[in-house]
Amino acid sequence: MRTSGREQPCVRLAALYLVLVLFSSVAAAIDKAGIDDKLSAVVNYERGMDTQPLIAVEQLIRDSQDQPEQRKYIERRLAELLAGATLEGKSFICKQLWFIGTAESVPAVAKLLTDEETADMACYAIGQNPSPEAGRALRDALGKAPSKLQMRIINLLGDRRDSLSVGALGRLVFGAESQVAEAAVAALGKISGSEAMEILVRARAEGDSNLRFAATDAYLRCAENLAAEGKTEQASVIYKELAGKDEAAIIRSAAIKGLADTGGQGAVTIVIAALQDRTRMVRSIARGCVRTMQGEDVTELFASELSGKSPAEQVLLIDALADRGDPAALSAITALSKSEDSKVRKTVLHAVGKLGDASYVDFLVQSAAGASNSEEKTAAMNSLSQLPGDGVDDAIVKAMQSSQASARSELIQVLYDRNAAGAVPALLAEAENPDSKVRRAAFKALSRLAGEKDMPSLINLLVRMQDDSGRRDAERAAVAVSRKISDEEGCADAVLAALRAEEGVSLKCSLLRVLGGIANPKALETIVSASKETEPAVCDSVVRALAKWPDAAAAQALLDIYLQTDNRVHRLLALRGFVRLLALPVQNRPVQKTLEMCRRAMSHADSIAEKKLVLSGLANVGDAEALKMVESFLQTEEIRAEAAIAAIKIAGAIARTNPGKAEVAMNKLLAGLQDENLRRQAEGVLRQIQGSQIDVHEP
Repeated sequence: MRTSGREQPCVRLAALYLVLVLFSSVAAAIDKAGIDDKLSAVVNYERGMDTQPLIAVEQLIRDSQDQPEQRKYIERRLAELLAGATLEGKSFICKQLWFIGTAESVPAVAKLLTDEETADMACYAIGQNPSPEAGRALRDALGKAPSKLQMRIINLLGDRRDSLSVGALGRLVFGAESQVAEAAVAALGKISGSEAMEILVRARAEGDSNLRFAATDAYLRCAENLAAEGKTEQASVIYKELAGKDEAAIIRSAAIKGLADTGGQGAVTIVIAALQDRTRMVRSIARGCVRTMQGEDVTELFASELSGKSPAEQVLLIDALADRGDPAALSAITALSKSEDSKVRKTVLHAVGKLGDASYVDFLVQSAAGASNSEEKTAAMNSLSQLPGDGVDDAIVKAMQSSQASARSELIQVLYDRNAAGAVPALLAEAENPDSKVRRAAFKALSRLAGEKDMPSLINLLVRMQDDSGRRDAERAAVAVSRKISDEEGCADAVLAALRAEEGVSLKCSLLRVLGGIANPKALETIVSASKETEPAVCDSVVRALAKWPDAAAAQALLDIYLQTDNRVHRLLALRGFVRLLALPVQNRPVQKTLEMCRRAMSHADSIAEKKLVLSGLANVGDAEALKMVESFLQTEEIRAEAAIAAIKIAGAIARTNPGKAEVAMNKLLAGLQDENLRRQAEGVLRQIQGSQIDVHEP
């Protein structure tokens, strides 16, 4: 029969479909012979033999993940092979049945449960098997196994929460040896349920001390299981019973924690009582419960208990409520601020610092003002420093502005501690307060809080000051703020402008000291120019500013003052400053220039003390010419030791760059040196030179 052209594609599709179905059927067919070959290879396995057969079986099981019929066949064959396998073979098979076992393999595994050699591997294989047959096998084995094996089976029944084994376990609680009985009560705790709990209640009443404790722990486990199942009322009953004073501290602690977590009726009262418990563990758990306990109006419930408690209990409860972080407790807490007990009052203040906001600033300010002792006052001020929330800084400023002088300075310190940058305008005003303590506190706060834009205002304050009593505080603030200015070159501009417009000696000196603290190139140039003035106070300010200069740029100016001044104090200050700066790194000054400066200083030194100072500065010039200069003073008895110290230091510095001259100098020094300490140092330099020469010649 001929087919039409239209029918031919349909025929071809049908044929293709039949081929695919046939291929799938062939592919789905189980290769039982191949599987049997692989499985039978593990039957005679012994430790130390080739593990490839074991690996092949593991791979076979992994490959069967999406082939339920093949996996079912593998399980059946493993179960059949189990009895005849070696001990190592049995162990391997049980491990595979843990992974793939179902009800079908249970009978074979069950036979191993009562044999001490195989019980562990059988428990492993059957423990996670979800089938009812697995539970039945464990229950049957429980009555047949010796006590040593019973404990393993009991643990498994507990882990499986096998409710059908409760009766058998109950009989073991009261009829087996102690270890088995304790294992049985532990399993009953895992299983839970009314029947299990009845047995545990009886064991708590009738058992010996060890059994009672084990039963109590299991009873607690029942409560935890009930709570996890949402049966919080039943759980709370158990928790309340176990929170009683006759229970062990660890049990009471766990019960109180459980009761707090479930939020059962009366939990708040029990937790509060536990805060005063004789045992530290229980008290600690109770404090944690106050902090974390959930539920509607819990904070208010805890807070409502405050008024009727002893001072010691109030302190504990207030601390816990503060850590809870719920402002709802504040009303009840602050009601105790007039307590006769100082510890309670102090604890109230601490709590307000954690829970309060801007509306509690006045409360804390008034508490500080009316504090009966320094500890309470400190607590109030610390709480002001820590008080969270928006608007607190503004509220403190307002309170400060309406306070007496003593309180003002303390509140300014609070603003300083709070890093309240928004308070700068108010602090600038307080810097002109007639009270010196207030001014000092304001300038200290401005040092931290004022910024670049506030620098002109600070300098204006300094200029307007009528006396010198608070000028140093203003100077320190100006220097501190100048260091926050991003433009290093221009950070002294406000000071320079004020200095150019000032004729008064006292204010000139003040501004020069500020420039010394700023210490940028413009400041140095201005101070050097001021050194030419004849006014003694100005000259003194110049010398002292230069002597404290932070970098080597002022060295020449100090040397010039040393060479030119007739003032012995200024002469010594300048020399000390010059010597100190010689030890600092320098830019754009040749070594020869430094050496020339040292020569001029030494030639001008008119005392042994001054010569020793110059030598100490010269010691920091790591150059062979400096070493030559120092050697010329080794023959002068009064400064020989200082010259030797300088020579050793310079030689050490040039040991690599100019080892020849350093070695000659050290050998020459050692020839006439008596001091043992200096000899050791010189010999150390020679060893350093020899070591560097070896390094150079090594390939």
